[in-house]
Amino acid sequence: MSKTKTLKKKTTAFDIVYRVVTAIACIAIYPVFYFADLIHILIAHTDISDLINKFTESNTLHATEESVSLAKLGELIDTFSGFVDGDFSFKTSILQNELYRPLVVAAVFIIIALVLGLVILGFAVFSNNIKAVIGLSGAGFLSTIAAYISFGFFANPLMAGEITLSQLFGIEGIIVSAIVKYLGEVVAFNLDGAFWSLMFIMLGICVWSVSVLIVNKSDEKEQAMKKAEKQKQ
Repeated sequence: MSKTKTLKKKTTAFDIVYRVVTAIACIAIYPVFYFADLIHILIAHTDISDLINKFTESNTLHATEESVSLAKLGELIDTFSGFVDGDFSFKTSILQNELYRPLVVAAVFIIIALVLGLVILGFAVFSNNIKAVIGLSGAGFLSTIAAYISFGFFANPLMAGEITLSQLFGIEGIIVSAIVKYLGEVVAFNLDGAFWSLMFIMLGICVWSVSVLIVNKSDEKEQAMKKAEKQKQ
């Protein structure tokens, strides 16, 4: 009765370097994503004191520029909540607005990419399975692409004026809607550094892993050829 021996691949110094670099890249995703700016907003608006001049098109537009990170998000939500709790009655309708669905889908894809980063970290620490890391990081990169596309379905119409601030905040009434329209418009609403860092780290891990896999395959082939030559001798 013959016995088949399964040889376990020995972990080399290069494998350890690969796993350490991959783990560091995965860990870096989360503080960068939390503290870096996620969304850049630029709003051209008219001060209330200039509103009358706005109708005569003789006023000067002002610009408000803001970059929002997850670290600042709580403060922004508090400010916004205070605003909608004031003289406006559309707070409950905002989250039910269908216009926000692309943003929700984008957020889901971003969360998927972040979760995949944790899974990749697990493989980097506890396994030498480079192929799994390639698949997971590739999926993470594709998730960020999907998030970018979904975000565009909201941001592009908003910047083009196809989505008005009245629609965005669920404001009803012709007079009020007209006033909000004249008060300002969104010039820029873009994903910022936190998102791009997530995307390129995922892509970087994938490319890095593919490169290491190719090197390992080349080394294995070279070792097999040397072994074959020794057996011939």
